[in-house]
Amino acid sequence: MNTKRTYDETALLARLNVDESAFQKIYNRYWERLLSIAYHKCNDLSMAEDCVQDVFLSLLNHQAPDRIENLEAYLAKAVKFSILRAIYKHRRIQYIDEYTDSNLPQSISVEEALEEKMLQEYLFDHVEQLPDRCRIIFKSSRQEHMSNDEIAEKMNISKRTVENQLSIAMKTLRKYLLRTITIFF
Repeated sequence: MNTKRTYDETALLARLNVDESAFQKIYNRYWERLLSIAYHKCNDLSMAEDCVQDVFLSLLNHQAPDRIENLEAYLAKAVKFSILRAIYKHRRIQYIDEYTDSNLPQSISVEEALEEKMLQEYLFDHVEQLPDRCRIIFKSSRQEHMSNDEIAEKMNISKRTVENQLSIAMKTLRKYLLRTITIFF
């Protein structure tokens, strides 16, 4: 990006909340590119358009738009997060449709069942990304309900190694979970 364009964006961002033409220039400059990014991520034109509109609305309501250093990168990242939220919401609706047709126990709400199922799927995906030894130990502990002593004996390693690997797995999964919560909420 050249210096003139950077200066132009800085001036537009500074006037964003007071000059409607500043917003219009930013919109005209980036909407097509952002729509392309959004569509590429979700393959749904309607969802992509909604997400791009949400991003521009968010920019318009931004508390301090003049603090944005790289507008193009900021908007592209915002569109990606908007698409993630939209996909999450879409999947959630699909699960609700699936669960309302099935017989759920009355003590647990549809919302709670969906959240639990999505969380389990998310965690299982990330368990599979753990290093081999760490993943095997974690699965043995949590899915097969083996004690640390049993795992150590089965794998011919020390109990302390089992404890360390479980600790690493839990820290990693907490990190993924925290990142997801931050993104979606």
